[in-house]
Amino acid sequence: DLLVEIGIKRHPIFTREDLDVMCEVPISFTQAALGGEIQVPTLDGTVSFTIPEGTQTGKIFVLRGKGIPEINNPRRRGDHRFMVVVETPTHLTREQKELLRQLDGTLEESPKRKKFFDTIRDIFD
Repeated sequence: DLLVEIGIKRHPIFTREDLDVMCEVPISFTQAALGGEIQVPTLDGTVSFTIPEGTQTGKIFVLRGKGIPEINNPRRRGDHRFMVVVETPTHLTREQKELLRQLDGTLEESPKRKKFFDTIRDIFD
């Protein structure tokens, strides 16, 4: 008798769900607000992707056909899904902080924040 044990090591970037591959891609606050081109790691190397302006953290994008090939039909592949995570700067200069305060003073309240605070207000009224 022969007993074979196979262990699968976790990949540091990718996770798998059937034929689909998933990963997180960190983006800057500026990229999220203004949009822009980012590099997304895939199984076949990096791919350029244009992030739309106003992208929120947790937004999931799909690259069709960039996942894992099907065993019986290698021309058919799963998708590559990636979730963007907006990184908040941690070390700002005084000038940068002042610029952000000025920006914050000109922004309208987002619909999501407004709904959240309206809900809190309704609970305690």
